[in-house]
Amino acid sequence: QQKWHEALVEVCAMQLKFMQDNRDKLRQGIPVGNPPVAQSKIEQLMTSVLPGEIEAVEAQQKERDASNKGGQRPLPSNYTILQLLKSFGGYNQWMGQAARDGSVESFTKQLDESSSSMTDAERAVLLWKRGRRHAYDGKFDVAKDDFDAASELLEDDAVKAELQDDTSGDNYARILEWAGMAKHLTYNLDGALTYYEECSDIEPTNAELLVKRAGVKTDGGKFDDALELFETALGLDPDAVDAYLHRANLRLMQGDPAKARADLERCLELRPNHLLARLRLATVLMATNDLEGAKRCLDFAERVDPDSSEVHSYRGEMHFAQGDYAAARIEFDKATKCEPTNPAPYVNAALAVMNTPPAAGDSIPDVKEAIRLLETSIEIDPQFHSAYVHLGQLKLSMATDLISARDVIQLYDKGLMFCRTTEELKDICSMRILAVAQVDAATALGMETLNMQ
Repeated sequence: QQKWHEALVEVCAMQLKFMQDNRDKLRQGIPVGNPPVAQSKIEQLMTSVLPGEIEAVEAQQKERDASNKGGQRPLPSNYTILQLLKSFGGYNQWMGQAARDGSVESFTKQLDESSSSMTDAERAVLLWKRGRRHAYDGKFDVAKDDFDAASELLEDDAVKAELQDDTSGDNYARILEWAGMAKHLTYNLDGALTYYEECSDIEPTNAELLVKRAGVKTDGGKFDDALELFETALGLDPDAVDAYLHRANLRLMQGDPAKARADLERCLELRPNHLLARLRLATVLMATNDLEGAKRCLDFAERVDPDSSEVHSYRGEMHFAQGDYAAARIEFDKATKCEPTNPAPYVNAALAVMNTPPAAGDSIPDVKEAIRLLETSIEIDPQFHSAYVHLGQLKLSMATDLISARDVIQLYDKGLMFCRTTEELKDICSMRILAVAQVDAATALGMETLNMQ
C-alpha cells in the first residue's frame, strides 16, 4: 500500500514540476506539449491505492459504530427520512392513526403517571405510539429513541409473550416494524433485518414488509436477495405499488433503465397520481434522452403537486441536460424555496452556476456562489455525499496555498465518515488519494501551492 502511494506522489511531483516550469506559457494559453506522465498511469496507481484506503475507512467506521449505542450511525436529514416514509403505501394510514391516537404530551403523561401500575408490555406500546406521534410531528430523533426503548423491552420473554397473546390489535408487529425502520435509518442493517424478519413471521402476507426487507438488502449491496424479496412481495400482491417503485430504484442501480421504466410504468398504471414514481420515470426518460417524455412526466407531476420541491428540482435537471443553465438555476432556486431542507437542489444549482458562462469582464464562473450553495447543502444534510464530491473538487481547484489544499483533505475525511455505500466510499476515497498525493508532492518540491494559473 505504502509503495503505491509513494509511486503516486512521485508521478504527481513530476506533473507539478512540469506545470511549474511551464507556468507562464500555461497562463498565456501557449501549447506546452504532453505532460511527463500519462493520465492512464496516474489512474492505474490510484486504482492500486484505493482498496487499502477503503479498507482503512471501513475499519474506522466500524470502530466508530462500535463505540456508539447499538452500533448506530447518525440519522439522515429529516427531509431524507420523510421521503423514504412517503415512498411506502402505508404512509397516510399510519399518519392518520398517529393523529387520532393523541399528542406526545398525552402519551408522556400516561407513561409518567402510570409507571408503577402498568406492565412493561403496556409501556412498550405507549413508547411505540409516542414515537409514531413524534414521527408524525417530524421529530425523528426522539421518535427513534422511543422505538429503540420499546424494542428493548421486547428482549424480556414475558413482555414478548404478553404482547403476542394480545389479540385486540397488532401492537407487537408494529413495534417490530418501527424498530426495524429505526435500525435501517441508522444503517444498522443486521438489526433492521432481525426486526423486519420477525415481523414477517407474524404477518407472512404483508407485502410492504417484504419491500422494506428488500430495501435493507439493497443498501447492503445484496441485490439478488433484494430481487427475490420483491418477487415474493409481488407474488403475494401483483398490484403492490411499493414493490414496483422500489424495485425500479434497484434496477437503476444495476444500470438497467429499461426494466426500471417497465416497473415505474406499471406503478403508474396502478396509481396514476403517484408523484415519486412519476418523477423517477422522468429521470429514466432523461437518462435515455427522451426529454419530451420527461417533460410530460414533470408537467403531470406539477399538476399533482405544484409546490413540490422535487418537481422543480427534476425540472431543473431537465433544463441542465439541455444546456439551459439559466433556466435550470431558476428551477433549482424554486426547489429550495419550496423545501429549504432538500439538499439536492443546492448541489444542482452550484453545478448550474459553474456551467454558466462568466459575466462580461469575468474570466471564471461565480465560484464563490457555487461554494456557498455546496456548503449550504452539507449544512442541511451532513450525509449528502455528492455535496462533498463537488465541493472538494471546486475548493481544491481554487486552493491558493497548501493549507487550503489540506482543508480539502479534511473535508473529504468528514464526508468519508458519512458514506453509506461502497460506491460513495470509492468516490471520495479516490479524490482524497489524489489530493493527498498532490499535497505530499508539492511539499517535497518546496512548492507553496497547487494552483498554476
